[in-house]
Amino acid sequence: MKTASIAYRVVDFLRRWPPFQYFDEDELFALVSAGRVVFHERDELVFTQGRQRKAYVFVIQQGAVRLCEQREDGTEVLRDVRGEGDLLGIGRYLGFGEHVYTARTETDVILYALPAEPFWDTVKRHPRASRFLATYFSVAILPPALEMSEERSDELRIGRRPVDWMARPVDQPARPLTCLPEAPACEVARLLAEWDAAAAVVIDTQGAPLGVVTPRTLSDEVASGRQPPETPAQVLMRRVYAVAAPGLPAGDYLACMLNQQTDHLVLTANGRLDGPFAGMLTRRDLTRVEGAAPLALIEDMARVPRISELAALRMQAEAVLAGGLTGPDATRWLAPIAGAFNAAVLRRAVTLVEGALAAQGLASPELDHCWVFFGSAARNELFTRHDLDVGLIYDDPDPEHARKARAYFLELGRRVSAALAACGFVTSAKAISPGHPSACRSVREWEMAFSDWITQPIESCVYRATSMFDLRPVHGDCRLVERLERHIEGEEARSPHFVPLLLEDSMANLPPLTFFRGLVVDDEGDYKEVLDLQRATLQPVVDIARALALDSGRQAPTTLDRLQVLSPEDDEAALLIGETAAAFRNALYHRARTGLTTGTDGSRVEPAKLTRLEQNLLKSGFRTVLRLMEYTGRRYGLMPRR
Repeated sequence: MKTASIAYRVVDFLRRWPPFQYFDEDELFALVSAGRVVFHERDELVFTQGRQRKAYVFVIQQGAVRLCEQREDGTEVLRDVRGEGDLLGIGRYLGFGEHVYTARTETDVILYALPAEPFWDTVKRHPRASRFLATYFSVAILPPALEMSEERSDELRIGRRPVDWMARPVDQPARPLTCLPEAPACEVARLLAEWDAAAAVVIDTQGAPLGVVTPRTLSDEVASGRQPPETPAQVLMRRVYAVAAPGLPAGDYLACMLNQQTDHLVLTANGRLDGPFAGMLTRRDLTRVEGAAPLALIEDMARVPRISELAALRMQAEAVLAGGLTGPDATRWLAPIAGAFNAAVLRRAVTLVEGALAAQGLASPELDHCWVFFGSAARNELFTRHDLDVGLIYDDPDPEHARKARAYFLELGRRVSAALAACGFVTSAKAISPGHPSACRSVREWEMAFSDWITQPIESCVYRATSMFDLRPVHGDCRLVERLERHIEGEEARSPHFVPLLLEDSMANLPPLTFFRGLVVDDEGDYKEVLDLQRATLQPVVDIARALALDSGRQAPTTLDRLQVLSPEDDEAALLIGETAAAFRNALYHRARTGLTTGTDGSRVEPAKLTRLEQNLLKSGFRTVLRLMEYTGRRYGLMPRR
């Protein structure tokens, strides 16, 4: 009777914690009946690094246990702290016959020892239990033989509208309509009517797309009488500046449409402008896959007459993002959509402000200029309204007109910054604002600034300007940005010390170790109530990926793109890059979720409000970031440090 009573008490305790909460009651009783209760006083060893494992896994019922690595020089390094409900001794499922760490009790501890093989068999029968146990090992990689169905834990799905449809392939149009540049407008109109086509693609003699003619264009230009019916298609067409390749998921096409602000996306066989025309996708094609509300929001943003209406649309866009934020995987699609929303707001704000300046008699200097995003906005990693970093690049003016041009663009930048603030964007003291001289310069001035940062990084305090190395053109003449990027590449190639210095700065702060009783445990064993996601996971990965991409000479817009274009030297490095991408996406999801629900930038998260599964995923990410630092350090002769 006494034994049965103890078994019931153990089962009641285990039911409170994953993965046991996913087991059937009979399975729990079978495990507990074959196990035993173990007591350890403070500062006793549960197991020792390098010793053979016993036939049990342990669940901590009471107390705290520290996991430490014993180094060859005799020193001991803290690797984790585990408490009530945590597991010990599960490295066996990765094939380790010996203990990887030493487990030492920090307090008096009660452990439940459960038979290892029956526990493993039970876990494999329950996908959610499998998912949870996998988080002890990695954000992305499963131990051998642990298979999971596609069932997702409800603990990870907070969004109201799934974005899974964006991964679906899009069927290509069966009969794309094309015409030559010299085809008269009346002939194009006849073909559009016969084909019942949404648009005609103008191609050259080599089959490459040049532009698009829509029924709306024919109505506005020919039916209105502004152009005669014999007008060639090349005069009427909207020129094609960007294309996509066939065979991509719907989410990729949606992001392209949002960035180009178009209902018609031209496809070429190789995904390049000079490639042979392969088809065209329309907004209706995406609607057939599963709704495309973001496109309508982008259209409305481009037309609103007042900043107040633009602000209301930005709030709607935020609701779209929050509704689709179902889990870390959703950030793959939502991040570029968030970037497109931000870009659409900036474009319209600029247009409205420029119109207001002209109405007040402030004449533009008629210089080509380009609005750019820096930092997380440039990398399409900004979900919240905090710290939208914006800059302005304008063509070099004549010396006698330089002061006047600078005054105009600074005033334009200040008013655009005010318009963005009216749309709800919040700036901090560290934000990059086009109304400040440091972010509003001629292209030559920008080149001089980047030269100083690259050739004299310490004297110029480059650590304050690293986010400016992430820049994306948003509105205006993109050739100015292309010129600046070529200059940056040239300066970086002539300064071999620059990338190692960037990497050394990126290793200044180690990620935390773990969570314990709702607190964050840092690498020295100290406790904090709040996790800084930016410092712990996002910023180290951003900085390292940026530096490695600069060193490789490969252009990539986002952190995940930069990780993917790297050339790992072996399977272990390739595995690390994959795990880093998963850890980054998971941290980005938590930052977006926190920011969208609290109205903050989302970087400060309270561990006590996270589920055990979410804590384990983030904790696995900490270990991955540390491994990335160590991997990078080996390549460049650097050492991670506090």
